Order: sequence, then structure tokens, then C-alpha cells
Amino acid sequence: MELFSPKWLRTLCWLLTTLLCIAFLVKGYLFASPLIWSLIGFYCLFNAYLEFIVSAIFITPGRVKESFHSDEWESHQRYFESNMTHIQIFQQKHVAPLIVFLHGWKGSSASVQDRAQWFVEKGWHVAICELPGHGKSTAIPRWNALSAVKHIQYHIKHLDDLIEPQCVSHFFFYGHSMGGYICTRLSTDETNIPFNLALSGLILESPLLLYSKVLGEIRDGLKIPSLLRPLHLRRVFRDVQAMHPSNTADTLEEFDIPLWGVPSVPTLCLQAMNDTRLGREHYDALVRTSSDETQLTHHLIESLTHSGAKTNDEREDHLANWLTTFELLSLT
Repeated sequence: MELFSPKWLRTLCWLLTTLLCIAFLVKGYLFASPLIWSLIGFYCLFNAYLEFIVSAIFITPGRVKESFHSDEWESHQRYFESNMTHIQIFQQKHVAPLIVFLHGWKGSSASVQDRAQWFVEKGWHVAICELPGHGKSTAIPRWNALSAVKHIQYHIKHLDDLIEPQCVSHFFFYGHSMGGYICTRLSTDETNIPFNLALSGLILESPLLLYSKVLGEIRDGLKIPSLLRPLHLRRVFRDVQAMHPSNTADTLEEFDIPLWGVPSVPTLCLQAMNDTRLGREHYDALVRTSSDETQLTHHLIESLTHSGAKTNDEREDHLANWLTTFELLSLT
């Protein structure tokens, strides 16, 4: 039962302590004055609530899409820190670019399969990594972006165990929504790229780039009082730093672009003009922080929706036009 998982351990401990205080109050143990036990009990109950909303902020994907199945694709189960990540690969029989897809929240390989197939038909190698807790990948106890990056980062670095290095000429990322958030982070560190290659380019589709906005939505959903939000945030960062000791972030801005990461390679952003899930703020932040060094090409696409959009003619046209600017990358 999820309630008794380690995620909720602090909450349960404080609740049990509260019940113990009530029992001592009724029996009159240790303190004759009921006021003392009442104050201690209130303090324990307050901390139980606080730990509950801290744990609740680390939402899990819950019900997600199933992975797609195809005899033409290889299915791999790769392990890191006792968690399995499901990776699906289409490998061409010739030297070609490799593009790695990361899907969005509550998605799976099925969410981006048609986008990936477009590249397969152009003669590219394609890998689709399913995020922790999505598709067939196993869940992590407290889902957060840093943990997801850590797991995906490890498996991308070891893609040369699954695809022959001599068959890969160039390396690209394609991230949709939450996948775009993770790809942006990965793209800032050249050591993440295998095959002794530099990252050639980054494609973002309706990306999530302001995690503070998402966290704000979750906090609003939990109806956390404004007065408690600073204390709540401090405890959230306490847990994040416990999971990731090397992370020293203590403000939400460090999880937003540009501090989260700014692409330093040629980047194409394909944004749904009417994004009913994330709105336009994430796209605007990317455009606002771009410069000549970021080499950003961006398009607002009226016919594109945030979710679904298995095929979209405007999106594919922009993709084809952008990719022709890369020498040696012929689209067959």
C-alpha cells in the first residue's frame, strides 16, 4: 500500500506521535496539566500535516500510457540503482545520425512513436527512453526532475552498449513537454553524449522549462496556505538535497530556464500556439533567454496541440527545413 511506503514515513511517524500524545493526555502521564500535552500534540499534528504536503508535492505519474509494440524495434530493459528503464531502439543497417526521444508527463514511447517513425523513414537511428514510472520503466519513490535526469543521463551515456558506435554519425535530442525539460538539462553537459560525439542539435516540442509554474499548480491543488509555503518549500529542498547531496539549490529559480540550463547547440523549438496544458510562458522564457550563441530557431504552430499530435504537417515541414541546414545530414 502506497501509504506505508518510505515516501510517507515521516508523516506516519508524526501521526503516531500525535496519537501517543493524545493517549498520554487521557491517562495523565508525565504532565498533570492537559495544556502541555495539548500543545505537544498540536505541534506533532502540525508537523504531520507539513510532512504530508511535502511528500505529496513529489507526485507520481499514476496511470500512464502503455509502451508501443513493434517487431521492427528492439526493446531493452536497462538497470540503474535497482530501477529499470525501458528503452526502444530502431537501428538502421548503415551509418546514420541517432536521435533520442524523451516523452512528456504520463506519456510513454507510444506518445512519440509516430514522431520517431518520421526519422526512421528518413534513415536515422532512433532511441526512445521511457521516463521513470512511465511505460514499462519502474517508478522511483519520490518522482522529481533531478532524479529523472540522473537515471536518463546514465542510460544515454551507455547507449553505445546498444548501438554500434561506428554506425552513429551525429547525435540529437528530441524532447516533448517534460521530456524537453530533461533534454535541456542534458544538453548543457557534453559529457552526457556517448559515441565520442558532440551533441549536434536539440529539438524541443511544447517544452516545459519553468518548473516553478508546475510546482505552483501542485501547491494550489493541495491548497497549501500562503503563510506555510515558505516553510513547506524549505522542507521540500531538504528532501531534494537528501536525495541529491551535490545539489545546492535553495530557490525555485534554479529549476527554471536559464539557471536550469540554456541550450548551447543549434536548437529548434516547435510550440503549440494554443497550448492548453502549459500555456505560452515556457516558450516565451526560452525565446527571451536566447542569444546568437544559443542558435535558437522557434515556431508557433497554430495546428499543433500540446498532447497527441501524432502527425502534423506544419511540424514536419519545420523539422525538414531545419535539418537541411546541417551539412552531411541528408534526409532520404
